Amino acid sequence: MDSEEKKENHQGNNNRKKRYRQLNSLQKSLKIKFKDKSLLNRALTHRSFVNEYRTGLQDNERLEYLGDSVLAVVINEYLFKRYEEYPEGDLAKIKSAVVSESTLARVASEINLGSFLLMGKGEERSGGRERASILANTFEAIIGALYLDAGLKESKKYILSLLKSHIERIDKLSYLRDPKTALQEYVQGKYKERPQYEIVKESGPDHEKQFTVKLFIHGRDISTGVGTSKRKAEMDAAKKILEEIWKGNLTI
Repeated sequence: MDSEEKKENHQGNNNRKKRYRQLNSLQKSLKIKFKDKSLLNRALTHRSFVNEYRTGLQDNERLEYLGDSVLAVVINEYLFKRYEEYPEGDLAKIKSAVVSESTLARVASEINLGSFLLMGKGEERSGGRERASILANTFEAIIGALYLDAGLKESKKYILSLLKSHIERIDKLSYLRDPKTALQEYVQGKYKERPQYEIVKESGPDHEKQFTVKLFIHGRDISTGVGTSKRKAEMDAAKKILEEIWKGNLTI
C-alpha cells in the first residue's frame, strides 16, 4: 500500500469515527438507541449526498416512504381513541395538520435534525439543512428506520412523545367547530385579552348585504373577513388567521 492509499484509508477511518460520534450524539438528544446504526445513518442521508459522492450509501427516500405510513397508523389510532366524540371528517383534518410538512419540519427543527444530515454541497449552499420539505422528509425517514430497528411499539412511543403537544395545539386552534371561540381562547391564554373586530365596509342592497371586518390582536391589524352578516365576517376573519397559525405559517 503506497502513501496515498494509506492517507486515504486514514482519512476514511477518521470520517467514520467522526460520523459515529455524531450519530451517538443525536441518539442521546433523541433519547433513542438504534441497534443498527446504519439504519439511522441512512435515514439522515439525502439523495444529493449519494449523487455527489458515490459512496455506496443509500439515500433515505425509501425509509421516508415507510415512515410516512407508520406515522399515519400511530396518529390515526391516537386521534381515534383521544377524540371519541369527533366525526371522521374532523379526525381526518386534524391528522392532516399533524403530519403536514410544516408540523413535521417544526419537530425536526426542535430536535436539530438538519445539522446531522449528509447532504451534497450544492444542496447545502442553497439552504437545504433548513428547508421544510427536507426536514419533514428526514423526520419521516427517522421514523421508518426506528420502525425497522425496534418495531411498532417503540416507534409509537417515540412519535407520541414528540407529537402529542402538537396534536393538542392543533385541536385547540381548530377552526373545525367555532373559529371565533377557538381564537378567543387562544388569544386570552396568551395576552389576557380578546380579539377585536371592526366593521370597515358594508355593501350591497339590504337583502344581500356584504360585511367586511378587520380583526385586531394585541393592537395589530392581522386579518380581514367577509360575510353576509357581521358574525359571518368575523368567523371568516378568525378562520383565516387560525389556518395560518395551525399550519405553522404565523405566530401571534
